[in-house]
Amino acid sequence: MQRKTKLKRADETFKRMILEGDFVPTPPSGPTADAYRIAPYADGLVGAAKPGCDLLLPHFDSGLRWADAANPQPDDPLWDGGVRAGVMWDGTFYRDLARYAGSGPLFWSAYLKPGSAPGNGNGFWLNFGSGWAHLANDDPAQLPAGASPRILYDSGAGEWRLVIEATLFVTNAVVNVWTGAKAGGNDPAGIYTRASGCDPLASLTVAAV
Repeated sequence: MQRKTKLKRADETFKRMILEGDFVPTPPSGPTADAYRIAPYADGLVGAAKPGCDLLLPHFDSGLRWADAANPQPDDPLWDGGVRAGVMWDGTFYRDLARYAGSGPLFWSAYLKPGSAPGNGNGFWLNFGSGWAHLANDDPAQLPAGASPRILYDSGAGEWRLVIEATLFVTNAVVNVWTGAKAGGNDPAGIYTRASGCDPLASLTVAAV
């Protein structure tokens, strides 16, 4: 009986600490890898023109067209139904503290692939599904400012978050394509459950590369 009473008091104390903000989850200590990938991943798994994500497609009434079909640029408008600039994203996220030191060791982004650089075919302009994502001003220091596919640890919530964003045609507005979370664990690998986004996919699995 005494043991049950002590456990009940401890549980009540724990809940009070959370409600009053006194409890801070302990950040994961690892191990972590330098790269993680949505597994299995194929183009269209996330961000295809499903109901709700149709806004990612260029539309006829948006006045889109290529200024120079021989030299398409990321900010060129387009008439037809596809994106010809950029590279196809393979669902991988990378960690690079030298290029994005402010992130800390628990942050990975699709833009941080080794060797990536400004330019259509150099990894700062990514095509996936029916949409695309562009690193803000081709500057890794501005990762949060543009559409940024990323994995990070949310210390406030005590959970891992997987965020996939896209850039809209014409306006360049950032769209939440898919955001999910995985509770606990020292490593971002595992199953993420959808929390929001235009893509209704229920879950995604992340594995170390």
